[in-house]
Amino acid sequence: MSNELTTSTEHNLSLASTHDSWDGNHFLQAFRAGEQWLLQHVPHLNQLNVFPVPDGDTGTNMHLTLTAALYSVVPAASCALVLDQVYRGALMGARGNSGVILSQILHGLAKGLSNHDVCGPEEFAQALRKGAESAYSSTSNPREGTILTVIRETSEAVKQAIREKRADMLTVLQTAVQAARDAVERTPELLQVLREANVVDAGGKGLYIILEGMLRWARGDSLVEDAAVLDAQASIIPNIEELHGEDEYGFCTNLLLKGINMPRAAMHQHFNEVGTSVVVVGDDSLLRVHVHTLRPGDILNYAMQFGEAIKIEIANMDQQRREIQEQQQHATSTVPLQSPTPTGRVGVVAVAPGAGFAEIFRSFGVEGIVSGGQTANPSTQELLAAVEQLAQDEVIILPNNSNILLAAEQAARMSSKRVAVVPSRTVPQGITAMVRFQPDDDLDENIATMLPELKHVVTAEVTTAVRDVTLGGVQVQAGHSIAVLDGTLVAADSDIGVVIDTMLERIQMDQHEYITIYYGQRIAREQAHALAQRLQERYPDYTIELLSGGQPVYDYIFAAE
Repeated sequence: MSNELTTSTEHNLSLASTHDSWDGNHFLQAFRAGEQWLLQHVPHLNQLNVFPVPDGDTGTNMHLTLTAALYSVVPAASCALVLDQVYRGALMGARGNSGVILSQILHGLAKGLSNHDVCGPEEFAQALRKGAESAYSSTSNPREGTILTVIRETSEAVKQAIREKRADMLTVLQTAVQAARDAVERTPELLQVLREANVVDAGGKGLYIILEGMLRWARGDSLVEDAAVLDAQASIIPNIEELHGEDEYGFCTNLLLKGINMPRAAMHQHFNEVGTSVVVVGDDSLLRVHVHTLRPGDILNYAMQFGEAIKIEIANMDQQRREIQEQQQHATSTVPLQSPTPTGRVGVVAVAPGAGFAEIFRSFGVEGIVSGGQTANPSTQELLAAVEQLAQDEVIILPNNSNILLAAEQAARMSSKRVAVVPSRTVPQGITAMVRFQPDDDLDENIATMLPELKHVVTAEVTTAVRDVTLGGVQVQAGHSIAVLDGTLVAADSDIGVVIDTMLERIQMDQHEYITIYYGQRIAREQAHALAQRLQERYPDYTIELLSGGQPVYDYIFAAE
């Protein structure tokens, strides 16, 4: 997909003939404008995080999903043909819960326009309604005050506007944008946690921004909000295609990184050690990174220590090569490919946020490891590819993160295999579930034994606050250590030791026997051992185990069982 902005001449040619209806090419240009407008607001959306921790990724996930949706679209005059391509791209590229819901909104739009080459106001209203219905049906427990509310109220406002007066596409789009804006502003009234954190819903605002970008294109307004960033981006994008050879495999990983005093030379050296075809260009405030690697999640986790990713693109070169080779083989041979021998009746795919966690899951017999987690949610396509690459016909997915759950469920529905998701919302939950895994039992037997284990582990995460806030009576200052216990902020202090002690008191240690401490990539081994020794002295009757998780963002993850 081209990221070039539509020129005013092209815009006038495309819409001069009519405002009453859009064809497929109009929609494609409008979606591309929405993607460009969304890109410029990714950092802001990522900061709309309820908890004051540096793991906000809603903007990144929504932009990656929309980028994937538009990446391979072939322009066509038919709305049905274009929207079907957009939806299918979004379905495979969806990341995070917000990205999955966005993909379902696009699915609804595609269903609403499935029999239409041209879309007028009434067809657009119907498509928005289908988008809202699809979004709500994609979640088992839909909550108001989220992107769901925004798409529903937007569709209702457009329907009402058409009833009251004759409208053209431009008027309908203006109504949609105003309704989305109003709905976003009301989200704190519907969700107390948003009200407490003094933020609006990030996913809902992302949807509003996409619609606003489409409207700006339709009106011929500028699509450049941060000209300096866009100019810098254009100046540091090399001809990536020249870096690709016919023998390249793995994932072609591209990202645009914005930060302060980023160590370009050190980053370049690291990427050369873990990947090939490395390009790191730009300056210490804006870098374009290109790496070929088998583990794109590791590239993202490392890079985002130094800056914020405002654009990410990952292409599976293995898949592209396989498709070509399969076509060539089909043309020249009828010999079937040999499948690997299964090591058990049921296979497992687990998401691991660090090298240490990946090794732990492998030690339990997990054959499908997908890198990712907080700030680097894998896409539906990545999870689906991991499932399909396993030899087993029955597969369990452990998302190990609440924001990966919907993508995992979407991948399970799309697989040709029998797949079940064990809804682990934290990595310790996933590890505990694997203790009960029996590869030679069937899928149903494993699910029955693994699911109850999720409630037997308590997870606490310790990190550094990025802003001042008061949540649940806990006062937080930027730069202080904080602890989040099973999704609830429980402690904040300038002394990380005080935070950990307070958190352990909240865990109610007398109800548990084992404490496992997973230390992150920013913590030295000696520092982690000193903490474990101190806690063992304080709690001599408990078994305390220390392991390297290698996770970003969270310095320590505690599991109490």
